[in-house]
Amino acid sequence: MNAPPCTACGGVYTVKNGHAHTGRQRYLCRVCGHQFTIHPPHHRISAETEELVDRLLSERISHRGICRVTGVSRSWFRRHLMKLHGIVQHGFELVDDSAKKQ
Repeated sequence: MNAPPCTACGGVYTVKNGHAHTGRQRYLCRVCGHQFTIHPPHHRISAETEELVDRLLSERISHRGICRVTGVSRSWFRRHLMKLHGIVQHGFELVDDSAKKQ
């Protein structure tokens, strides 16, 4: 049998483990239990779609609604929100008016 080595641990004891929804062959590593696909497709979110998501976040639209309209997955959307959480300021500082009156 000519099964590929595991992508996680490099183990050679891999077996076929069904097919993905795209029809690609899935494999299971008997050493570490990792399931993988050879050459998985990488779907990139375009910059225009990312900008649209950012604009829709400023509107009063639910997160699931944004995912439905733009066609992005909810897991990508959560990762995008976490990325924005580190970039965008969430609070503002209030100026003490009593100090100005003196």
